Amino acid sequence: MPHLVIETTPTLGALLDFPALLQALHSALAANGDARLEDLKSRVHETGIALAGSDPQAQFIVIRLITTNPRSPAAEHRMMATLHAVFNDAVVQLGLKTSWQCCVLIERIANGDYLKSGNRPALVEAAL
Repeated sequence: MPHLVIETTPTLGALLDFPALLQALHSALAANGDARLEDLKSRVHETGIALAGSDPQAQFIVIRLITTNPRSPAAEHRMMATLHAVFNDAVVQLGLKTSWQCCVLIERIANGDYLKSGNRPALVEAAL
């Protein structure tokens, strides 16, 4: 389970194509071998109110990578670098005239510190 929790300012939320970016991220992380595609879960939260320093026009996007399975420092860094590259490049391509920041944080949760339930019919049917 890697979870990607993305917080963005309203301006970036309106300008970025998040469905396409999330598809690209999931594909890249799976292609690197750092996560199974079916285990990746992402969501985007657009903030209602945001302020960076004292500049009400400044934009930012913060990506939290939440993991429950231990990974090597190299794998974690590779995952973070992939996330940063995809979002940083997307924001750069917007050509914003205001200041902006792209940040990736990692949050490690021990296997015993979460509970999970669910149903994956497509995976169950494939196993039959």
